[in-house]
Amino acid sequence: AGPGRLLLGAAFALGGSAGLYLAARHCLREHSAAELPAGSLQLTLYQYKTCPFCSKVRAFLDYHGLPYEIVEVNPIMRKEIKFSSYRKVPILLANAGSPLQLNDSSVIISAIKTYLISKRNSLEEIVSFYPPMKTITEQGKEVFEYGNKYWLMLDEKETKRVYPVKEVRVEEMKWRKWADDWLVHLISPNVYRTPREALASFDYIVREGKFGTVEGFFAKYLGAVAMFFISKRLKKRHHLQDNVREDLYEAVNEWVKAVGKHRLFMGGNQPNLADLAVYGVLRVMEGLEAFDDMMVHTKIQPWYQRMEEVIQKA
Repeated sequence: AGPGRLLLGAAFALGGSAGLYLAARHCLREHSAAELPAGSLQLTLYQYKTCPFCSKVRAFLDYHGLPYEIVEVNPIMRKEIKFSSYRKVPILLANAGSPLQLNDSSVIISAIKTYLISKRNSLEEIVSFYPPMKTITEQGKEVFEYGNKYWLMLDEKETKRVYPVKEVRVEEMKWRKWADDWLVHLISPNVYRTPREALASFDYIVREGKFGTVEGFFAKYLGAVAMFFISKRLKKRHHLQDNVREDLYEAVNEWVKAVGKHRLFMGGNQPNLADLAVYGVLRVMEGLEAFDDMMVHTKIQPWYQRMEEVIQKA
């Protein structure tokens, strides 16, 4: 019973990561910190491949051409991150002269982007601008939230260079927050919407996880059943419609409308941090029915393809 419980727990953790990153077949490549020139920023990303928050960070690092190592974390034992009191992923270890741990996907992105733009402050000082604050959720669970996480910590001259008008910065921050607070919560209810879709999602998890035949069978079928029912709870918690596809379509079309017809990206001719966040979240559904439906029933495809192309070039 012990191994069975562990396997089912692994299925929960992987499934609860909110989606399957099937795009790994052609989008995800290993990055080695050894490729970095001496003295530059060395990065190691601790992640679950199936986590949309981790996918956001990878999209950001890839677009900016930053080499990094990937450490895949076991979702049950999590021994790979036993060095950390912070027990979620992604975690980014960054070394720009001295080792530093960055937590929370939006903090990671804001801090590294600030570091790339501003040479005035050390990375350690930049990270101190995003202090962790302990809060209690409605369920009574103690969690950490991070202050200022959607801000880039730039001086006035740098700010004007990156954000020529104030509205550009406000827009980017608004949609980065939207990706975290709304879009990401639409993934699990959609990829586990039906027993068949849940099974397709866990079929990938088991194949990638290299389970034995018996263990894989239990993880696949028990995990799929569990996440099918958990997705119903998530649907209720986030007040989604009976047909959760409609919420996904509405959200995606809302994003396309915000980008508008006269811009390639929200950032203009190049993606900004909001583009990278939305793309990172959505691509975890690649290869699944929810993704195909989204492409057919929304206007996201042209923008999405442009994002794929610009990241592959980078």
